[in-house]
Amino acid sequence: MAKHAAGLRASKPLSIHVDELMRRLSTRTATIGVIGLGYVGLPLAVEFATKFPKVLGFDISDERVLVLNAGRSPIRDVPEERVGELVAAGRFECTSEFTRLAECDAVVICVPTPLGIGNLPDLTCIFDAAEQVAGALRHGQLVVLESTTYPGTTEEVLVPILERSNLHADRDFLVAFSPERIDPGRDLPLHLIPKIIGGCSERSADAARLLYGAVFDETPVVSSARAAETVKLLENTFRLVNIGFINEFARLCRQLNIDSGEVIAAASTKPFGFMPFQPGPGVGGHCIPLDPHYLAWESKRQGFTSRFIELAEDINSQMPSYVVDLISGALNESRKSLRDAHVLVIGVAYKRNIDDTRRSPAVAVIDRLRMRGAVVSYHDPYVAELDGRHNDWPEWRPRVIVPYERRAGEPSDEASSHRRRRVDTLTSVPLDPGHLARADCVVILTDHDVIDYQAILDNATLIVDTRQAISAEKAAASSARVYAL
Repeated sequence: MAKHAAGLRASKPLSIHVDELMRRLSTRTATIGVIGLGYVGLPLAVEFATKFPKVLGFDISDERVLVLNAGRSPIRDVPEERVGELVAAGRFECTSEFTRLAECDAVVICVPTPLGIGNLPDLTCIFDAAEQVAGALRHGQLVVLESTTYPGTTEEVLVPILERSNLHADRDFLVAFSPERIDPGRDLPLHLIPKIIGGCSERSADAARLLYGAVFDETPVVSSARAAETVKLLENTFRLVNIGFINEFARLCRQLNIDSGEVIAAASTKPFGFMPFQPGPGVGGHCIPLDPHYLAWESKRQGFTSRFIELAEDINSQMPSYVVDLISGALNESRKSLRDAHVLVIGVAYKRNIDDTRRSPAVAVIDRLRMRGAVVSYHDPYVAELDGRHNDWPEWRPRVIVPYERRAGEPSDEASSHRRRRVDTLTSVPLDPGHLARADCVVILTDHDVIDYQAILDNATLIVDTRQAISAEKAAASSARVYAL
């Protein structure tokens, strides 16, 4: 392994327990613990369980623990059959008893790192997980943080909490950071995604490389935990900035009456110097909308402003309102008003072929449509229900709501109640000719592969396509009027 850069912790006398840890990792006889069994932790835990004899999954949700121990999977990307086989073989067990962390030779922390008030980093879950690990920490353990965070968190936050146990990093236990690179919905096996590793010392990196080398084909090692933390922020900030640019470009093309999809496709034929990004109604999920804020916050701590990040965030955050204006304009051309219009939204997950609605731009679009008096329903084959109590949606955070007041003479029917904002729950409706025909406008916000777009063209009269799910040729051949982003 390449020598680490200067500035890492000075190596302490090697503990015999660390020698034993390295042996157990190299022979794949170690017990592995994974804290947080969500979209990141569960796929990782399942992969570890195929290579190591025992994996303990830890989660604060008793319901999730029960579901997993029953051999069921709460995440679409993790096959239920695989979970069931591993649980039945005794290789994978879940618990909410964090004292059992002492049984583990390596502990991987995969907890959420949301944004708090003012889009400031919220490391509460890391603090809580670190306290649990510190309470059970013993000689000869490896602790790896995977949660996205600002550079310096592993050494400045995690290690001091762990050392409250009176054990010392790089002597009694080892610490590293390895950024998660889960991409839900992408048909790419986890082991083919290179796993970046940054240790708080060279031997910590060596141990982490033995751990992840059991699962991943490639395990590139960078010079420090700080460098590894920054890798993740660069990856998602790169996407945020480029999505922001392509969204602005699509708006310009629409103003110029040019098909942005045609231009992007043509530019993509260049074998160098161009990487295609696609416009859309905004950015969603738990990475791209959040992670760049960690980098921007750290840059301000260092005394300068990240103007590209702030500009891209501003452009992307405007896209839901722009989409609503596009819908309103399309309705106006049909001599209809957005108020009282029946709008059928296609897809509410934040990206195609998944069931994840965290910070989905579809939620922001729905909220703004309702605010302007539209009657909204949605269809998503992977999301049966949108729960208005979900706090990951900024638009639907709990607050005092003024009930919708009907106009004089307006019937008190179920449809009118759908105008209320933020607190009520919506249920997916069938994608049948009746719902399509009754809609004044059909809006494609998530382009799932299983959606029957031909049925939409055959039965809808007005379509706003924000994902270029319908080709220009098919749109031209249809009797429906199609407005593309």
